[in-house]
This record gives sequence, C-alpha cells and structure tokens, in this order.
Amino acid sequence: MKKNEALKILNPVIAMLILSQGVTSSLHDFFPGEFYEIIHGGGGVLLIMGVILHLSLNWSWVQATYLKKKSG
Repeated sequence: MKKNEALKILNPVIAMLILSQGVTSSLHDFFPGEFYEIIHGGGGVLLIMGVILHLSLNWSWVQATYLKKKSG
C-alpha cells in the first residue's frame, strides 16, 4: 500500500478516535464503568498508535519543515 493510500485511511480513523475520546470523556457518567474503561482506554491506546503511525508516514515532511538545519 502506498503512503498516500494509507493516510487516506488513517486520517479519518484518527479523527473518529479523537471524536470518540471527546464524547466518552464528556459523557462518562452515562456509560457503565466497564464499558467506559474499554471504549475510552482502548480508544486512547489506538489513538496514540495511530498518531505514531501518522508521524512515521509523514516523517520526511516533519524533518523538512521543523528539523531543517539553519545555515549561517
């Protein structure tokens, strides 16, 4: 799978995980305890993994934009 194809899948997944974290965090009183822990905790782990994968797929852009050496 090419990088752009992977990002077209990964970006919406990350967006849904961010939304899920916000909803479960805001409405945690309405979810049963065990369900909340599975959804919020598991979603957090998946979100971190997705962000790491996203950064690794875009690492050349990160280097070119933020880690370039200053001349002079």
